[in-house]
Amino acid sequence: MIVSVKVSLKEATQSKAQKLHAVLRRMRACTRRYIQSLWETPGKLDAVTLNRIDFPQLGYRQRQTCLKIALETVVAAKKSAKALGKTASCPKVPRRLRLSTLVCNIEPGKGSFDYVLKISSLVCGQRVVIPFKSHKVLNKWLAVSGAKLLQGAAVTEEDACLWISVPDEIAPDEGTVLAVDAGVCKLLVDSDGNRYGEDCRRILDKARRRKPGGKGKARALAERRCYLNRIVKQLPWGSVAAIAHEDLRNIKRGKKPNRGKSFRKLIAPWTIRQVFARIEFLAARNRVRVLAVDPRDTSRRCPSCLTVRAENRKGERFCCVSCGHEQDADEVGAINILSKALETLGSLWSPSSPNLEMS
Repeated sequence: MIVSVKVSLKEATQSKAQKLHAVLRRMRACTRRYIQSLWETPGKLDAVTLNRIDFPQLGYRQRQTCLKIALETVVAAKKSAKALGKTASCPKVPRRLRLSTLVCNIEPGKGSFDYVLKISSLVCGQRVVIPFKSHKVLNKWLAVSGAKLLQGAAVTEEDACLWISVPDEIAPDEGTVLAVDAGVCKLLVDSDGNRYGEDCRRILDKARRRKPGGKGKARALAERRCYLNRIVKQLPWGSVAAIAHEDLRNIKRGKKPNRGKSFRKLIAPWTIRQVFARIEFLAARNRVRVLAVDPRDTSRRCPSCLTVRAENRKGERFCCVSCGHEQDADEVGAINILSKALETLGSLWSPSSPNLEMS
């Protein structure tokens, strides 16, 4: 497993910061020209494509790195457009440049600095040496048995993302299977009836009300991201062997009779993909299996008599029109997600897991 950790480059002197800024500015300009060329005429990481652009301000390895970034950006943009069924436009240069070992290396530091980041400068044979300090998160990952700090980094003028290779471990055989249902009023409700993030709507509304492009909007989005991460961490990661959630896609797209203006306004700030991405990250970190099940009828099926009716759910309340079973709608959704997950575990779970608790 590869994890990324962000470190600050604020320890750089003014002279080194200016040199780093100059290098990144030239590399972004070169990458932009490669992207425009590749968007019109496909290419690959070879000498022919590399020589399309004449950029004497950068060395051979720096231009090769720019070409690689451009190829990754163009391929990602076309794949995304194809998946969404839209016409793609020429993508922009990413602000954070992923520098390979050709132009970027990490070495142990001296004195009060733990490491130094060495990046090829605009002067041949010279490097910009930027010292930086470690922190709690970086030390935690490096303390894992078999962890290794990889060379290269994703760099901006202010910080850098380092990559750490952590050995994969076998998922635990013992533990429960937990299902979670994601919502707007309550961020998560698990199949045991526990609720997480009951003030979720307040955080989402704050992000929606802020003016786009302003500092208040940026602060609200940062608060929402930190809130989602904190709530997902509250799940019982140490006692579960598998976690299931709905495979929600295109939830904000399309027009249906029940998707009026009020619904679209409510769901606009709902970042369900961030929630699921965080669940998958923490699951990999804690060696927990993740299952994404079909969301069809999870909020309409009665867990008591299995009757499926649209009239069973009204807002946050579930009341079966057949047997009269009443319960919180999100709790019912989590129970139905768990049922679907257990139906598929026969093909996903190792046969050598006899101690797995299925209830």
